[in-house]
Amino acid sequence: MKGNMQVILEGKGPVTLRQSDHVATGGEGSIYRVSDLVVKIYHQPDIARQRGMSDKIKLLSKIRHPYIGSPIGLVTTSNGDPVGHYLSYIDGHPLSRVFTNEFWQREGFNNKHASTIVGRMREVISLAHQFKAILVDANELNWFALFSGHDPEPRIIDVDSWAIGRWPASVIMPSIRDWHSKIFDEKSDWFAWGIVTFQIYTGIHPYKGTLDGFDRGDLVGRMKANASIFTQGVRLNHAVRDFGNIPAPLLNWYQSTFHKGERVEPPSPFDTGIVTPAVALIARVVTTGKSGILVFNKLLGTVGDPVVQTFHGGVARLSSGKLIDLNTKRQIGEVESNNCEIIKVDGGWLIAEMVKQEINFRFVENGSLKSEILSLKINGYNLISYENRLFVVTEKGLTEIKIHFLGKPIASIGQTWGVMINSTKWFQGVGVMDAMGAKYLVIPFSEQSVIQERIREIDGLQIVVGRAGNRFISLVGLDKTGTYRKIEITFDRDYKSYKIWKGDTDGPELNLAILPKGVCATIVKDGELDIFVPTNGQVTKINDSQITTDMFLGNWGDKVIYIQNGEVWALQMK
Repeated sequence: MKGNMQVILEGKGPVTLRQSDHVATGGEGSIYRVSDLVVKIYHQPDIARQRGMSDKIKLLSKIRHPYIGSPIGLVTTSNGDPVGHYLSYIDGHPLSRVFTNEFWQREGFNNKHASTIVGRMREVISLAHQFKAILVDANELNWFALFSGHDPEPRIIDVDSWAIGRWPASVIMPSIRDWHSKIFDEKSDWFAWGIVTFQIYTGIHPYKGTLDGFDRGDLVGRMKANASIFTQGVRLNHAVRDFGNIPAPLLNWYQSTFHKGERVEPPSPFDTGIVTPAVALIARVVTTGKSGILVFNKLLGTVGDPVVQTFHGGVARLSSGKLIDLNTKRQIGEVESNNCEIIKVDGGWLIAEMVKQEINFRFVENGSLKSEILSLKINGYNLISYENRLFVVTEKGLTEIKIHFLGKPIASIGQTWGVMINSTKWFQGVGVMDAMGAKYLVIPFSEQSVIQERIREIDGLQIVVGRAGNRFISLVGLDKTGTYRKIEITFDRDYKSYKIWKGDTDGPELNLAILPKGVCATIVKDGELDIFVPTNGQVTKINDSQITTDMFLGNWGDKVIYIQNGEVWALQMK
């Protein structure tokens, strides 16, 4: 679509679709947001009509449930020709983000939340089966997680791809496919549900981990061989969450399904029972050797109130919402929302907090325990920080927030850069924009600049996590096969050209610190710290038994810090 398009929503009336309404483009069509509705326009409406898509949409619209993004009605041209369908708009976190330890830590997600959302996903599958529908490809990209207070709810999308009636389905992501079955049925749906929900609890696919006799990326080979994570000899990193947190009957079901090849309906995560002893076979990766060149300094630890997030300016957020200056160990404020950003400014800190869509600003002076509420208030969709720059995503695009001192601190609106806000997903310091299927990065850099850079290498990837710093961006995305890909992009000094590296990774976790001077640190495997300079390719690997993948890296200026077990530590080389 190169211009505006007028269509008619069945039961609603005419609407105009604009390019600024675009959300995403996939294999079958493009998605647009119109107020609280989503409109899907097929790439090939003639073929969709020949396949009877209109009748299928009418049948699927009868499946109504709060957790199911069912079609509401058809979308037609003024001549009455069907060209798509529409449904209610769904906002929330892509389920793959819920797999990560960073999400659990920052959002206060816990095992109770995991069981709640897993149980509700089970409810969705059961209801679909009551309507004789098979979900087939219910992978992690087709689930969202929403939070009303602390009550998580799932949402299933892409319902029009379900198999129902005379309409079969043949497309499925290989990572959730039951390779022991030649058909798609209720049993294959439960297998796919198991693959996805196991990752909610543990953060890892049930056929991942290191196992002798299989290449690290041979996911399908291990699925066909039932060589699951429950196989004796599988080695896991410390970042994998404890299997013991999974309710016992459900853990037994996971083991029987993935390791023994059984195919039965799963129990509820709220059922009780006794766990089988075979789970004790799982072992962590054993690391040997100690370099002796790393120094670990504890910066902050509080009893009963763990640290859940750190900010570039040397501030830690506790689970209670308290904000602690890492330098003085004094409280400088408190926030109610997890959606907040803190940057270091002259004389103190600027705190931005978003509650619903209203963003409030406060200034805290160095050495003071009192925060001063600033008069600026903005309605926006997201808060973004890049080093010590602060941005708000508004209807107009990406707007920078400035602070001035005219006798007292004053926050004001700075420059705004236009972006397609409906189709841009925001991560730490970078946005990924889908411009009708062409992917762009929205990149703040230097002290005043923001650019949009076309990155063809990420077309076709659904980016799950990302982090940006000085001339360097790291992204993790999921491709159509269910394989997680890591993409690292290094820009020249003026951000006019870039070089790119791509490789596979086990999951969506991105454990990385990017320092302002251009040095990066990452932990991919237990026992190994990688320090590298993207601009010149220099890499230093440090082997140390104290290095583990559950050390969540960040930075305080040019200092590498990490959170582990609710405490903040600094990491230095001797």
